Amino acid sequence: MVGIKFNGRLGNQLFQYFFMLYLKSRDNGKIYFFTNPHHAYLARYFDFGWYHNLTLRSKAYSVLARMLPKILSFRDIYVHNFFGPKEHKPVNFTIYNGFFQSDFYIRHLPESARSPIRKKFRDQFEREFGAIFKNHKTVVVHIRRTDYLSYGKRDISLPIDYFKRQLNSIEDLDSYKVFFVSDDMAFVKAEFPHKDNYIFSSNSEIIDFQLIHHADVAIISNSTFAWWAAYLSPKKNMVIAPKNWFGFRIGREHPKGIMTDRFIWREVLQSP
Repeated sequence: MVGIKFNGRLGNQLFQYFFMLYLKSRDNGKIYFFTNPHHAYLARYFDFGWYHNLTLRSKAYSVLARMLPKILSFRDIYVHNFFGPKEHKPVNFTIYNGFFQSDFYIRHLPESARSPIRKKFRDQFEREFGAIFKNHKTVVVHIRRTDYLSYGKRDISLPIDYFKRQLNSIEDLDSYKVFFVSDDMAFVKAEFPHKDNYIFSSNSEIIDFQLIHHADVAIISNSTFAWWAAYLSPKKNMVIAPKNWFGFRIGREHPKGIMTDRFIWREVLQSP
């Protein structure tokens, strides 16, 4: 038996879910479980197939999963994100703790492992935004601020100038519909004065996810929520992301492995 612990919100939970699939692909003969499935809500939005749909939303499974480490003796394995991702050979009676923020593990899996968004949310998006995305080129700018302004007693939010520079780098920008997705929309509206092709989104989490997901061009913040929305896109999309992620101020990638080849990585801070 091999356990994986959920940490964080939707984006981080997706990394942990795919890490579990990666471990299973290394040794399918073992039993894999999440030690705290009550913490996760990703099955609310994604269709993982009958088994994970059932277990990730089951109170009985949650109680059992939480009891197992108390009844049986498990050894904790901590996977730190200041080291690059590496191969793991699952060992029985271990529990993996970490964020696994890299597509290193995802690339070991077949395309079919990428679970679709649940139909009711896809249908909702189609009703509200389908026509715009079918008939126009789209840019989606994702700006995360509120909790990032004092994240672990430090500011990891990206300067607004970064987003302005990336937006202005797009040729013929006026021919696009430009969506802004943010947790601080009042701030965004003040920084990006109204234009006829600007749309400021105030939607649910999963609708905002799909706006990024379906964009022709996505300009994202250093957020795993936006990383996944762009990474899972069915389009040949252009994704502009902040070079070095959380390490943009010191010029070193953190967490190691977050910088997928799928994205275009741009400097956040301008040289003096």
